[in-house]
Amino acid sequence: MKKFLSLSLLFSALAVSGYAQQKYAYSVDLVNIVNDQVAVNLTTPAITQESTVFSFAKAIPGSYARKDFGRFIVDLQAFDKDGKKLKVEKLNKDQYRINNATSLATIKYKVNDTWDTKHDDFIFQPGGSNIEAGQNVVMNNHAFYGYFEDYKKLPIEISVNKPEGFYGATHLDVEHPAKNLDLIKARDFVYLADNPVIYARPDTTSFMVGQSKINVFVYSATGKVKSAQVAEYLKPIAKSLSVFFNGLPVKSYQFLYYFEDPKKALADRDKGEGGYGALEHNYSSLYYLPEVEMEKRLVSMVNDVSSHEFLHILTPLNLHSFEIENFDFTDPKMSAHLWMYEGITEYFAHLIQLQNGLVDEKGFFKEMRDKMNQAEEFGSFSMTEMSKRVMEDSFQKKYSSVYNKGALIGFALDMLIREKTNGNKDLKSVIIDLTHKYGPSKPFKDDEFIGDFVAASHPDVKQFIDKYIVGSETVPYAEYFARVGYEYAPQKNVQAFYPGKMGLKMENGAFVFANVGDNPLKVKEGDVFAKMDGIAVTQDNVDDIWDAYFAENTKHPEIEITVLRGGKEIVMKGPIYDGHFKTKNYLAPMASPTPAQQAALKNLEGK
Repeated sequence: MKKFLSLSLLFSALAVSGYAQQKYAYSVDLVNIVNDQVAVNLTTPAITQESTVFSFAKAIPGSYARKDFGRFIVDLQAFDKDGKKLKVEKLNKDQYRINNATSLATIKYKVNDTWDTKHDDFIFQPGGSNIEAGQNVVMNNHAFYGYFEDYKKLPIEISVNKPEGFYGATHLDVEHPAKNLDLIKARDFVYLADNPVIYARPDTTSFMVGQSKINVFVYSATGKVKSAQVAEYLKPIAKSLSVFFNGLPVKSYQFLYYFEDPKKALADRDKGEGGYGALEHNYSSLYYLPEVEMEKRLVSMVNDVSSHEFLHILTPLNLHSFEIENFDFTDPKMSAHLWMYEGITEYFAHLIQLQNGLVDEKGFFKEMRDKMNQAEEFGSFSMTEMSKRVMEDSFQKKYSSVYNKGALIGFALDMLIREKTNGNKDLKSVIIDLTHKYGPSKPFKDDEFIGDFVAASHPDVKQFIDKYIVGSETVPYAEYFARVGYEYAPQKNVQAFYPGKMGLKMENGAFVFANVGDNPLKVKEGDVFAKMDGIAVTQDNVDDIWDAYFAENTKHPEIEITVLRGGKEIVMKGPIYDGHFKTKNYLAPMASPTPAQQAALKNLEGK
């Protein structure tokens, strides 16, 4: 992303127009919201063409699909300086042609939110907008504001009339000329779109990591989640990332969290209307997550999602192609390297947690196995072809493979680079070296990047890329996991013990058996799970207990379950079902790893 206006273009526009300053001057009213619509007024820059096109984003960086934000703009009108209406022609979902544009002075329209508007092609919440009068406004700026095709690089000012007590959380510069008035400034539309804003009553916490200030904003639908607790979750992650980068490469960063009532969020997701997750930006990230009652799972969720998004300060902020640098919001051209932007970022997000004790070895490799199972759903295809053609429907369906197949490619590349360089390099050092070669304001050429990557790593990496990234072959998992002492098999028969059909849910702070069917110990629907083999069940150990005794029980042919039923404690003990089951993508520690394999595992763990 370019940091400065083109001075030649700006001076040329000034000379022609005679204006003191060419800019977009927007005003929005967040106080008088009607039917979840926000009124927007634009005092336009001076237009020198007789006809001009006013556009809204068709697609946005970091979200690799057609969005057509113009769908949510209603009643767009244009006026001259005397208030006379000008002719406006709607060209498509996202663009309007305005004639007699040299006399254009004002554009007015209303913005519908994307979260609550029922429509096809629902926009994933972190990339959309939410408008709840008196409660909050999630202002992804690409969903609110348009631009003239020939005037993208002009500065933008937005006057925000806000409800009393509201605070605008953002990385953008915000001035406060009056009590309930904010003035937001951005150097151009690209920078504006890269920096979302959430307006709500403030719940913010900040902390320092080295020389970098980390700002945390939380909006929680029912008030269950607070910024102070989320900041505590983030501190170890931020510290780990600082170690990873040898100092964070940004002076400040904004985490913007919207925690939804899980009942509403699940209902929306079941209707195909979005889901949990986040969208990265260069200096911030915006999250749509559930208010998880069980804190251990809340911490895990926040860490997993936030570490991934935070890592995008490495790529694409400091390492990206011309397609990312000069993103065309109207007719986007895609980079071939989503395998790096998203896949390697996802791998690093889990590697950092492993290396800093935020997850253990078992948790890391369980995540890798889960990603193998997910990757199988997409079949075989070229990652670079998918990346270039991701806007097409057939390839859009494969996009989420970057978070599983892409991460596994990252793991295998890491193992290969470590081996071929005798441990002198790893995947992180290669990426860091490339960020030094390029950086935030120097993009690479898309078709030359693989050559750069190979030159920064090892010649043998070229064959790997040709087969598994440019080509459509599947990474030979057995070969790469064996290097750290793990056995892999596409399928394997495993002896296991099965307690019967039952699930578990949390109610009022207790774990309750649900969806109970036949089982040898006669557990009943609604029994409160109190103890397992005499060990009290808590939020800290319930996941490990469930894995060891229920989901993947290979060691306990007899178990003892203590439940509370009708206020009484009942102990049920005895043998459970015995059998074998066929598991796919089996991944487990080798019984007798070699010293070299053990050393490689310790090296991966950062020990």
